[in-house]
Amino acid sequence: MTSKPPEPIVVTGLGMATSLGFGVETNWARLLAGESEIRELPEHMFPLPVTLPVRTGAAVNREALTEEIRRRVPRSVWNTTEPAGHLWLIAALEALEHAGLRPTPENGLAMGEDPRRTGIYVGSGAGAILFAEREYIRVYTAEKAIHRDVGRFALPMYMSSSLAGQLSIVTGARGPAMTINTACSSGSTAILSALEALRGGRIDRAITGGTDIALSTAILKGFYKLGALSTPVDGVSSACRPFDSARNGLVVGEGAACLVLERADTAAARGAEPLARLLGGASNTEAYHLLAPRKEGEDMSACMEMALENSLQPPEKVVHVYAHGTGTRFNDACEAIALQRVFPHRPTVSASKELLGHTLGAAGAIDSVLAVMGQTHGGVVPLRKLENPDPECPVNPALESEHPHLPGGGMESGANSGIVMVESFAFGGHNTALLFGPPPMAQHEER
Repeated sequence: MTSKPPEPIVVTGLGMATSLGFGVETNWARLLAGESEIRELPEHMFPLPVTLPVRTGAAVNREALTEEIRRRVPRSVWNTTEPAGHLWLIAALEALEHAGLRPTPENGLAMGEDPRRTGIYVGSGAGAILFAEREYIRVYTAEKAIHRDVGRFALPMYMSSSLAGQLSIVTGARGPAMTINTACSSGSTAILSALEALRGGRIDRAITGGTDIALSTAILKGFYKLGALSTPVDGVSSACRPFDSARNGLVVGEGAACLVLERADTAAARGAEPLARLLGGASNTEAYHLLAPRKEGEDMSACMEMALENSLQPPEKVVHVYAHGTGTRFNDACEAIALQRVFPHRPTVSASKELLGHTLGAAGAIDSVLAVMGQTHGGVVPLRKLENPDPECPVNPALESEHPHLPGGGMESGANSGIVMVESFAFGGHNTALLFGPPPMAQHEER
């Protein structure tokens, strides 16, 4: 490859909050152990008078979320932010602290730095749907007439743009701040948008990722009516089995994940140690169907190939793929065909949704954090529920957490050449692929 390498973009901080708990280390440890909070959810979580034949999901602990957000941000912020925003703020603040940044509205991200050079890019597929549902219930079921009215801050809380806006208020970041919605690829698309802004020289640092809290009546019933929800046949542990012959649908989960991205020279100037490098990425649209990909997965393949080209990497350098892997019959088969077409060397594949559920707009960001953790801690989250491989899904499953081409699995940290791809293939045909590798000083790849 003869193209000039782009300016290195490095990851310097990570944050995550899911049904498994708050904090990257907590989530990483529990995922490696194969733990999951997918379960039958109580009826009181869905107060609208709509029959829900399936109430399986992976919900964030609501009480813990309230306690944590009130501890982390001022009342003026948490009282005007809906639940998906709460989760995003928790993940973002963890990522900033991990990056060695202590933001305040007064001094920005660090004393002496220009806050206009820090951008915020957050993806969300469902936005404030849970808040909207709760507000509807509150207004139309209130016993006293005085309470039958829209709340004072309901309008800005409905607006998904507030996800980026509130974080800018908390951190003092004054560069571009935007919320991106490409359905279930929103988090990945936000990260790609941040990468493009960094490469283009518009900013020096980005706070980016995705968030969704969407275990609402409308979301569950909507997925059910589309025939996409998993109906557990052997208890909730059998729900969501990507690439398995017995798979019968997805499970909705909740979560948020954040990455701090910086130009390598910006990170070096403040003495920050890179965790990994975001090598590149790409996105495309299928222009085919609102809900389904093309049968042979050709647009999925094209997206992967574009991401490789953008990253200046040959396919054989990819050692692991965090697949979109929803557990739906048609989409898994299409994705597997696309993977086989692009990667004849068959890198290992896993899908975190089998344990976390489908966190919608947060899913790609969560997998991106896991890809970086593989570079810093070693290994991958294995595919644990694949008991009966489907011949229509010829993937090479990662059955162990250790990986021979990542730190801890036979290669020393900082001396590996393993590259990990993260895939997101969403409703509307919105496809995004990202590639993560070791930080610049650790790379031993040929240009």
